[in-house]
Amino acid sequence: MFLKQNKIVEKIREIPVTLGDVSENIFGGIKTNNSLLHRLVLPEEGGSDSYYLCEGLCKPVFLEPELVYPYVSGTLSEKFAFRPSPYRFMLPYELFDRGKRNEYNVISPEELRVRFPMTYGRILEFKREFRHDSSPLKSADYSIKGRKLLEYLNTPKIIATEGYHLQAAYDATGKYVFENGCGIVLKDPDKYAYITAVLNSSIARLFPSVCKSEMMYSGYATPSVMKRFPIVFPDSRLTEDLINTISSYLLFLNRQKYARDYGIPDWLRELTGFYEQVSNLLVLDTYFINDLDSGFLSALEENIHPYAGDLNSVDEDPEDSESLLSALYYIKQQILEASSSEKYRFNMGLPGIFNFSQSGKEF
Repeated sequence: MFLKQNKIVEKIREIPVTLGDVSENIFGGIKTNNSLLHRLVLPEEGGSDSYYLCEGLCKPVFLEPELVYPYVSGTLSEKFAFRPSPYRFMLPYELFDRGKRNEYNVISPEELRVRFPMTYGRILEFKREFRHDSSPLKSADYSIKGRKLLEYLNTPKIIATEGYHLQAAYDATGKYVFENGCGIVLKDPDKYAYITAVLNSSIARLFPSVCKSEMMYSGYATPSVMKRFPIVFPDSRLTEDLINTISSYLLFLNRQKYARDYGIPDWLRELTGFYEQVSNLLVLDTYFINDLDSGFLSALEENIHPYAGDLNSVDEDPEDSESLLSALYYIKQQILEASSSEKYRFNMGLPGIFNFSQSGKEF
């Protein structure tokens, strides 16, 4: 099947359900006039949990770790999992758990001085030495804007960013802070894996063309635009389960890629690419075809199964990681042997054109 880009875009525009319809909230990141105050760098040599580097003061600083959160830069491609980052983000706020949403207050200077003296001292030093302001410390000196993220801090969410292209990673703990991009909290928690896969698929690559056809020219990872992202759920529970399971594979595989400081071996790149290709095919089939060969689906169903353990603990044990990588490689080989690679191959070489050689249909 050959789908030309203009016809694909038209079909996508006709999809009635959007990401806004299935989300509880879609919101932007943190905004601050003092990025160098809030953003910290982990020292290369390591150290205690309270030891960081201040880019503005160009010196080591110490802060209470309970006020420091992992940071998503938004400039690197981060599909399914977050790339290890040397950056952290300081949030001098107190959160009160009220279910899905938090209530929050900026911690006053008086409270900071008593409860978090290291953070208090660092903010005061930054104000005096970097900003050359000797006035008494006020909460306005370190408060932030765009506080919707604070309401959903510690709530699981998808974080969509726009680096080289639109991409998305799932934050299972909800602890990541970001400035550029948007956070997506879904109404149904069971849909996170599927929606993450869609936002990393070829549908997302076509989304800019959809936006331009509807005269939307702001960033594609802004909340107002992302709310318009078209969503189609699989008719078959099997397809959705397969995509969910492959998403868990890709979460692990991308963490393995990001953890390798000395380059990604070809076999790992190819293994990750294989599962991305299968996930993409299943998503495209959901959106456009609903006509994948039953033999191919049977091959996937027979070989692709959820991992029985904790993927986070697997990352911490090199032997378990190697064992799971071997299992994923074996699954790949079984799928290739059980189905014809020519019959199910699709061509991603030309933007907006998908070539499914199993069908002669044209849209």
